[in-house]
Amino acid sequence: MEGLTIDKKRSRSKPLTPETIKLPDKDSFTSFVKETFGDKGCCICYLDYTILIGKYVNNRFIFYNDIEIEPRFIQRMRLFNKEKELHIWRKNDGFFSGRLRIDEDGNDTDVVDVCQLLWGTDSKAIGEFTRIYEERGTELILPFNIRVNEKDRVFIKTRNYISYKTYDDSHQQAGYTDSRFVAFNNGKDLEVE
Repeated sequence: MEGLTIDKKRSRSKPLTPETIKLPDKDSFTSFVKETFGDKGCCICYLDYTILIGKYVNNRFIFYNDIEIEPRFIQRMRLFNKEKELHIWRKNDGFFSGRLRIDEDGNDTDVVDVCQLLWGTDSKAIGEFTRIYEERGTELILPFNIRVNEKDRVFIKTRNYISYKTYDDSHQQAGYTDSRFVAFNNGKDLEVE
């Protein structure tokens, strides 16, 4: 069994405040995402009533059955690719905060990449998407055409950023200060087309 490995990546994080995240309607939301993220990527959107997994291509979100996002129902959204992640969340006052994390730019940072197993030991293609599921009813719809079985599974790759705090000359403590989604993975990182 392999343990966790620390790697070094250049990375920077830009905080986003309620003043920079204005999402009163779909047009404002679309403009904000285009200006802030701008590339293609995968999206996990935690809404008040469901969780949607889709893709962002040509400045447009694409979810199964052409479901559209209403910004007022967003609790949390993670839009990501291999280079960056836009992460926003709704605060108690109804406004949004967030951050844009960009790799391969900024300062050298210690990181740990981890692949976390997703539920689903069976799959069914549904157009450009794949439904992965368990017999007991758990299912996810992913924006790729992939095959899943008990041996070949899907993971979500996360990158965890480490920082160090020095208390005095003899004590230093390390801890994770940020974490981002990098890619869905089934033995290789899956990219949005």
